[in-house]
Amino acid sequence: MGSLARQDATSGDAPLDHDFHSAWGSVYTNRSTVGDGAILPLWQQYAVDKAAVDRKYQLLLNEYTDLFTKVFGGYYPISMHAHATDALMPTTIASLILNTAATSPLVLDSPVLRPKADEKPEETGMRVRDFALNFLGWTETHILAPTFIVADNIYGAGYGPMAHASKEWETSAIAAGPKPVVVNMREADEETLNAQFAEAKAKGCIAVVFDMVSTEDGLVFTPEKFGLVKACCARNRLLLIVDETMTAMRCGAPFAFQRPEYARQVIEYQPDLVIFGKGIGVSGIAISFGGVMTKGLTYTKSEDIRQTIRFWRALVSRPIRLPILLEALSILRASVEENWPEQSERIGEAMREVLHELEPSTKEPGAVQGLGAVIAIDRDIALKYRVMCAIRRRSPWARLLPKLSSTSADREGLMKHVFGKESKGQRQALTLEAEQAGAIPLWCFICGIEATSEDWCRTCYLSYCNNEVCVQAFHRHACI
Repeated sequence: MGSLARQDATSGDAPLDHDFHSAWGSVYTNRSTVGDGAILPLWQQYAVDKAAVDRKYQLLLNEYTDLFTKVFGGYYPISMHAHATDALMPTTIASLILNTAATSPLVLDSPVLRPKADEKPEETGMRVRDFALNFLGWTETHILAPTFIVADNIYGAGYGPMAHASKEWETSAIAAGPKPVVVNMREADEETLNAQFAEAKAKGCIAVVFDMVSTEDGLVFTPEKFGLVKACCARNRLLLIVDETMTAMRCGAPFAFQRPEYARQVIEYQPDLVIFGKGIGVSGIAISFGGVMTKGLTYTKSEDIRQTIRFWRALVSRPIRLPILLEALSILRASVEENWPEQSERIGEAMREVLHELEPSTKEPGAVQGLGAVIAIDRDIALKYRVMCAIRRRSPWARLLPKLSSTSADREGLMKHVFGKESKGQRQALTLEAEQAGAIPLWCFICGIEATSEDWCRTCYLSYCNNEVCVQAFHRHACI
């Protein structure tokens, strides 16, 4: 075992390093979740008697659901997926919201709409379906070819319909499915935004999707625009979906839109759905029953909410496998114990102070973007200080996504062990550990995808992929 691993085992918190890529933001901590005192016995039992733990699946899933809902302020994890893009599909969202409407109190408590024992199933289905379409303001177009309205600077998913919105040709080239309607939400006034939403709704759009911190350049969606978008969604009966796959826990609140400046907005509605993923341990869709559209379904009783969640999950059998469920539960428990949202504010403040001291140009307005521990800076600065970031090859911005541990808020430690020349010792220790394990640095220093080269820098602990541009750029980097 290398010195870094020994330090982690004895100190509890992993030492600082220069990996601000964090697997595209999916790694919140270097501490092992297997060590969770409540979950460890289940892991140990699982190793010798899988079936015994498997029989506790529903109990564990319910525990996860309860804790998630508590942590994320009333949002229920209704649908779980392997990747956030799997969740952010118009057909998935359409089916989910139709199920939620069809199993709502408006249907099941209605003597007219609820299923009857003496009628044909087809008759029940058509009656309930017609109600749902009328409630949502949908036509056959919304059923057969649903689409999204998306913010014009959203990164776009890695595949599927949302990939059409990506500015990376590698992503947009493999996009498939109906194109989303792209709208400039940050600059449009109320009249323009409402007109664009109305036109898109008429053509088959079912929801508006945006992220609170742009994954393209780190620009923050302002509270005023957030309120305006909510109002326009309500006026046009459009679902409001916020993509929090990267910003959850990292922006000073469980979900970024739950920060005080957004919560103070006078518009009463919440987002209907939130896309979560990355570091939460599993990806998926969380639902609020106080959303722009969902509030009208009159879900107020816990048993009604649980029932519609059970109905939906039954359609996809077990939503997540047991080992992933155990890890996801441990991650949520760690987030509570260590208060990651609060920690993210301290980390963001410390890192910005370091950047301001090292690079005075970063004090200029707009030079450092993001919220909390989601930080976007000029990629040349990231390259200059030899830190691994979540970078896209042609983007001028680099995203810094530090681990949410107390060490990441240590300003002196950041100067010494990450950005400064003294970080050489830490990098050498990482190199020794990697060579002993036959491993290489995880991420291409230039473009952020998986590193592949065995010809990596043993001084800086950096590697690169086999793309010609990355090869040339990497060999121009100056060692510490």
